[in-house]
Amino acid sequence: ERVEAERRYVSTVSRELLLISSGVILAAERDTDGGESTGDDDSAKQAQMFAKHPQFKVLLEKHKDTMLSLANAGCGSSNQGNIGEEIINVTIRSMAAASCDMEPLRKRLPRSLKVGRIKTMCAKYFRVDIDLQMLHFRAEGDPFPSELDDAEHSLFYYGVNDGAEILVNEIDVEALEREKARELEDHSRRVKEQEQHVTVLQSMKKNDQRINTLAAEMAQTRV
Repeated sequence: ERVEAERRYVSTVSRELLLISSGVILAAERDTDGGESTGDDDSAKQAQMFAKHPQFKVLLEKHKDTMLSLANAGCGSSNQGNIGEEIINVTIRSMAAASCDMEPLRKRLPRSLKVGRIKTMCAKYFRVDIDLQMLHFRAEGDPFPSELDDAEHSLFYYGVNDGAEILVNEIDVEALEREKARELEDHSRRVKEQEQHVTVLQSMKKNDQRINTLAAEMAQTRV
């Protein structure tokens, strides 16, 4: 199982590097920022990937022969074909009060793209703070959106397919604070009730002890 996990890890990181070198990820971010991509961007992104995954080169060398064999045993598709199969069309729409009237983002994104990268795009375009974002997605015709609740998981992990819509909601900070205050008040009330219950039990125990002591004294007096 560990060997298979290492091979999946190598495959995932290799796909990310391939998408970076092909310009797919940079193109998506460039469209959001309105800037231009350069060769330095590719190198910087790749350097970030290597820094983030320090074990990648070691594991790549370890499983190189196996990974090459698996690649050659495929359908003979070229790297570019594999990239094309990983790209999906998505519409990103803001539901936040301050940006719900903005035009949605329509993007071609790799399915290996992580939710955290989507949040970065939304922060730049819709001006919604990353920490306050709640992302959901729904397939065409699906009335019940599913939450993208982990920034480290990819679109592929959540099953986001071509034509999906990603909804950007903003957490209501005031409502969140009110909920926290209510939970704190409920906790304090429960603690107080427990303390009162303990006090009553202790009082009853003391009364029982007094009664037992008095009964013992009366018995000795009669003797």
